[in-house]
Amino acid sequence: MTLAPFESSIAERYHEETKYSEASLRREAETRPQLVWDRQPVPFKRYGGPRILLPVEGLPLSRDGRADPPFPRRPRGAIDLGVLSRLLWHTNGCTRVVRMGGSFHHFRAAPSAGAMYPTELYVAVRDVPGIDPGVYDYQVLDHSLVRAAETDPWPQLVQAAFQHPAFAAAHVCVILTAEWFRSAWRYRERGYRRALLDTGHVLGNLVEYAPVESLRAVPLASFEDPAVERALSIDPVDEGPLVLAPIVSEGTFAELPLVPQHASPATEWRKAAAAVGDRVPENEPRRLAAALQIASRLEPSREGGVVLPPAPPAIVAPPGGETYAHEGGPTTWPDELPVGATIAMRRSTRSFRHGELPRDALMRALEHAEPDEPRIFFTPSLLRTYVVCVRVVGMPPGTYAWDPVARSLVQLHRGNHADALVHLGLGQEIFVDAAAAVIHTVDLTRAVQRYGDRAYRYLGLDAGHIGERLSLALLREGFGASGCGGYYDDEMNRVLGIPESQAVVYITAVGVPSP
Repeated sequence: MTLAPFESSIAERYHEETKYSEASLRREAETRPQLVWDRQPVPFKRYGGPRILLPVEGLPLSRDGRADPPFPRRPRGAIDLGVLSRLLWHTNGCTRVVRMGGSFHHFRAAPSAGAMYPTELYVAVRDVPGIDPGVYDYQVLDHSLVRAAETDPWPQLVQAAFQHPAFAAAHVCVILTAEWFRSAWRYRERGYRRALLDTGHVLGNLVEYAPVESLRAVPLASFEDPAVERALSIDPVDEGPLVLAPIVSEGTFAELPLVPQHASPATEWRKAAAAVGDRVPENEPRRLAAALQIASRLEPSREGGVVLPPAPPAIVAPPGGETYAHEGGPTTWPDELPVGATIAMRRSTRSFRHGELPRDALMRALEHAEPDEPRIFFTPSLLRTYVVCVRVVGMPPGTYAWDPVARSLVQLHRGNHADALVHLGLGQEIFVDAAAAVIHTVDLTRAVQRYGDRAYRYLGLDAGHIGERLSLALLREGFGASGCGGYYDDEMNRVLGIPESQAVVYITAVGVPSP
């Protein structure tokens, strides 16, 4: 990709360079080399050395997603091999194996764009019976743990996380990284966006499932990157750490203070690109991703600082605009479909039938996706949520804004955008007959001013996390959902009436799944 002069931070520049338009996709089709199938990356790491096979008792391996036999109960908040096994499997374990052509495809608990699965799971163990202290990689194929480094990383992680109080009570920390080439092989420069969203999906599963075991995950995206990279023996040009998640008891979680995020500098894109140097060839599609990942690192020697999140935006209905709230009480889920079974059965809906989505089901899913719990998100007040209603019971077709304070939808524009959604979503089948589309956006310039280039990580991870919560909530309501990271960026704003200052980060098509 040839970069034209453009004065901005690397985060803003990356987003601008990776936007889709009809013209850019035509150019890419004419110039992009064909996918080299024998270079397709393997979607998991393979480590040598002794393995710790995790127990499978209590995993929902039956067709209906039930745990059979039921897993044994432990003291509330205790972690043993069985608890750790279930926690990792529900976070991003292999839920299904299908033979495709001459190979096997391993479906995961969390969705991934193009099934590239860029997210890697590590576990730092301090005190779990049967496991020596250290850092381990979660091996998907045989559901095991294998040492990723020889040293005990716990002191490094505590220091890297600015002495976050969760580490004092945690015996386990789940670490999420992403390998850039896994997504870049298929999606080229836009692959970094996909890797952030996909890692957000995985984080969403971790946060959703942990309470089943009377535990809570404490997601941290503010940490000194070099220390974590050393602890995992990874190079940020190829694989970068994105989230540290110490696991604590529910009681400890309730007592944790709200810890603000840290900001990185905002680096002019030329300097960021120069920092990569010749470590990634000019024509490699992960070059921009590596530049952004390195530029957004937090390091002891770099200025940054602690930043409190801004207040949620006020949503004002235009003249004639209506406000809609659901008429039921708080969100409750049927006991017959627990969280673990929902994750086990989850599949992205590939097509919808021409059916209606009840308003209350949509509202409950939106409330569940964005709960009033700031400790599980990084920058929730910067993300905005819009809903394009096509066939939602009791709501005229049009574009709505989600008010996170009033927990309601505010009508912005009327109009049936069914055909427009198919076009804006690159003609993908998931938008044909979708009852609605949920769109997450951000004022990227404002976000970078507040958090530096690291804002891009926070936003992508939060959008993926919210999208996974939305999908799981809709599945439990009996409906379907499919996230989408490919769309005509700027045209989305113009056609749907979304303010030009809001950059689209993610879309989820929702509706009645086809049989």
